[in-house]
Amino acid sequence: MTGTSATLCVEAPEARSADDRTLALERARRRLEHHAAIWHERPLTRDIYRRYHLAIDSARSDVEGADVEVGAGHGSFAEFRPGTLSCDIVPCPWLHCAADAAYLPFADGSLANIIMIDVLHHVADPLRFFEEACRTLAPGGRAILLEPYVSPVSYIAWRYFHDEAINTRVNPFSPSPGHVSDRGKDPWQANIAVPTLIFWRHWATFARRFPQFHLSRRERFDLLVMPLSGGFERRRLIPLWSVPLARAVESCLRPLAPLMAFRCLIVLEKR
Repeated sequence: MTGTSATLCVEAPEARSADDRTLALERARRRLEHHAAIWHERPLTRDIYRRYHLAIDSARSDVEGADVEVGAGHGSFAEFRPGTLSCDIVPCPWLHCAADAAYLPFADGSLANIIMIDVLHHVADPLRFFEEACRTLAPGGRAILLEPYVSPVSYIAWRYFHDEAINTRVNPFSPSPGHVSDRGKDPWQANIAVPTLIFWRHWATFARRFPQFHLSRRERFDLLVMPLSGGFERRRLIPLWSVPLARAVESCLRPLAPLMAFRCLIVLEKR
């Protein structure tokens, strides 16, 4: 049975530019507070995330250890599954701790599941995160990542109608992968393409680099309703009464996920 008593062993990140880092973290805090404030005002967004939570819950490992959501934001997964430890880059009243994904404050082998929703593409050094996941997960534990996916259709939306950057030319495994390795960056900077690059284009490289992980699931989904929902900050483009019909159409379009998907679910199990 999964427990909730991970042992803290905080390791401080290396020194950064104090003023820039303080400003960046303050901006991150304000955005987290904004998302928490509007969470209950957007029923379609809540329904979409509830479906995400169900998918993540079905992928959880039941080995001994704690469940931790890294980059928990407004903390909705901990609401969905009480007992989950929630943390983000800045402390907030509804979170259990503040932690950098590249320096997880948990003991070796103490975690059953590391859960991240829309976080990996914000992480300054994703390879360092996977090293930390290897260290902190118990054998049989899982890293469960729900992330943007870049398909031919979603690329257009991400590129022209979304605030976050998208760069499909970056190689996350190269010695100089641009901002991907810039650990001093603003926590809200991102490259939406990173999950697609790691788990599709450069998957063979990842498998060689991290043989400790077995790819348990790799799915692409969210073809229609999610991009029309407006997410947290944009105007909803679909009336609530039409959502069931849109979901039915989306179900019929599922075979076209490689061409149209906006999201992916990655489940890595520690061997």
